Amino acid sequence: MPREGTLLTGLLDTLEDHRPLSDRVYRRLQDAIIDGRLAPGQWLRQEALAQELGTSQLPVREAIRRLAAEGLAVRIPYKGVQVARYSPEDILDMFNIRIVLESLVARYATPLMTDQDLEKLERNLEEARACQRPNQMTKRRELNTKFHLTICHASNRRYLIRQVEAMWVWFPSTMSYEGMRRQEELSQGRLEQEHREHEAILSALKDRNAVLVEQHIQRHIKNLSQELMAVLGISGELAHALLP
Repeated sequence: MPREGTLLTGLLDTLEDHRPLSDRVYRRLQDAIIDGRLAPGQWLRQEALAQELGTSQLPVREAIRRLAAEGLAVRIPYKGVQVARYSPEDILDMFNIRIVLESLVARYATPLMTDQDLEKLERNLEEARACQRPNQMTKRRELNTKFHLTICHASNRRYLIRQVEAMWVWFPSTMSYEGMRRQEELSQGRLEQEHREHEAILSALKDRNAVLVEQHIQRHIKNLSQELMAVLGISGELAHALLP
């Protein structure tokens, strides 16, 4: 297994000086995880990483906390934090959970969407459409999460809302968007597809067609599964095992 010292030397020197140090450390560790320089299962040791990056342990500790919150790292009780491992079965489970929960959201939320909710979704799509550059993928990911949670909150089903919000905490959407940040030749097409799928969901919501909303959401999630599997190098055959 590669050591941190062979992977991260000098990387902080290339970053924008105006960013807080914890943000710079976080971005470098995030990059190293997504592009494989920090391998799945590798331990993230604060002292070793701080020494390698030339910082104190405090910004490294904060960066690791953020990585764990986003699902890129996992805390192991009494042992530490390691880079998350995602098996094909894990990916299948995560996307099937999304399909089940967001299908329920579609059924409950569609007849309850207010004009204000629909306007909020419209503004979300306009803002997301403007986020096309690689350095805007974090913002694009945040807007994607808000789009789906706006629909969820309109369902007025508090326990369903809790489950969906909890899912978004550990769902590895970061990997898809940050993976696109490093695959510029593919990112434009993927972003355009996402936008079209969100527009289709919004159009069906405006028509109060819950069946169509559910179908569009399911198709959207299945397409996302293929994108994430491509980022992680997992065979696309897994998509056939997703729920209909």
